Amino acid sequence: MNLDQLLAFHCAPALTRMKPANLIAHDRIKQDEIINRYNETQKHLNTKGIQMERLWTCPKRELTLVYDRMMLEKHLSSPEVWGYLMVQGYPMYSGFESIISHLKVRMIESGGFPHEIGVFLGYPLVDVLGFIRNNGQNCKLCGYWKVYGDPVEAQDQFEAFTKVRTILCDKVKQGCNIIEALEGADLVA
Repeated sequence: MNLDQLLAFHCAPALTRMKPANLIAHDRIKQDEIINRYNETQKHLNTKGIQMERLWTCPKRELTLVYDRMMLEKHLSSPEVWGYLMVQGYPMYSGFESIISHLKVRMIESGGFPHEIGVFLGYPLVDVLGFIRNNGQNCKLCGYWKVYGDPVEAQDQFEAFTKVRTILCDKVKQGCNIIEALEGADLVA
C-alpha cells in the first residue's frame, strides 16, 4: 500500500475526527521521493489540524500516530484517562509534547505496543483496562479494538468507522490522493 492507501484504510476515523487518533505501520521511509510525499502529506494535513508523528522506527518499519491534536488533548485530559496515564508514569503536568515523548519511550521499552496506547487511540478506558485484566481474552466484541464495555455502542462506532473508511478508500482507488479524497468527500471540518 502507498501512503494514501494506508491513511485511507487505517486512519479514516482520525482523519474525519470520529476519534482522536489512529496508528499506521509502514515500511521505513528511505527514498527521497517517498520522504517528499510523506512530508507534503503531513504539511497538508497539518493545515487541517491533523498531525503525523513517528512514534517508533526500526531498520525496516515505522509506526506513525495520525491525530487531531485538539481532540487528543481533550481526550487525554478527561479525569479518568488523565488519572490512568498518571499512574502509568506519564508526565501529565508537563504538557502534550512531553506526554507524546513519554509514549515514544514506552513504545521502545515495551518492544512494541504498551497497553496504554489504546487510550491514545481513543479506545474507551473500560476496554483498555478489560484487555489488560483479561490478557486480550473474553471480550464481548472484537472489531477495531476488543470491547469489554458496551458492545452496542462500540458496534455503532465500528459501523461508522467502516463507512468512512470505505468512502476514503474508494476515492483513493479512483486516483485521488488522501487530501483530495478528504476534500472531495467533505469529511474533514
